[in-house]
Amino acid sequence: MVADDNPSYSEYFEHNTTIGGVLSLFCGFLFTSITILLTSLQNKEGLFAQTTILFLTLIFYFSLFVLLDNLEMAFHYINNIPPLTLKVKPFFFLLLIFYLFGTSTVLMFLLFNLHFLAVISGVIWLLFVVASINSTARRFYQQSFQRSWSKKEQDSRK
Repeated sequence: MVADDNPSYSEYFEHNTTIGGVLSLFCGFLFTSITILLTSLQNKEGLFAQTTILFLTLIFYFSLFVLLDNLEMAFHYINNIPPLTLKVKPFFFLLLIFYLFGTSTVLMFLLFNLHFLAVISGVIWLLFVVASINSTARRFYQQSFQRSWSKKEQDSRK
């Protein structure tokens, strides 16, 4: 049995890991579906085809947003953080990779001369990026500065 003053978050981390795995699978499936549709559809310029691709793209963007938020959320419940993780830089590189991954769909649309779809999905992706910066990135940044940055302070808390 766990003492009340030191709660165990292992079940939360297991659940969080499962959510991250499922969302990663969704993101991979959706990105692959968009790519296959772009390469195999005969009439990409049709309204129904572009609506379907836009719908899949929106689900892909939302899945990326929730996945990134889920990856950041566990940071708040870790007591002993390794020194490298205390630095904000690695998480912001992860943010950059996520943002570039979402931008790749816009570039694929431009590659297949789907300019209106590229503009619409680009604007929507920018909205997701702004929402991510205002929620996930800001929450991580604030939390990382509330934490102890020196090893001596961490050792004194034990």
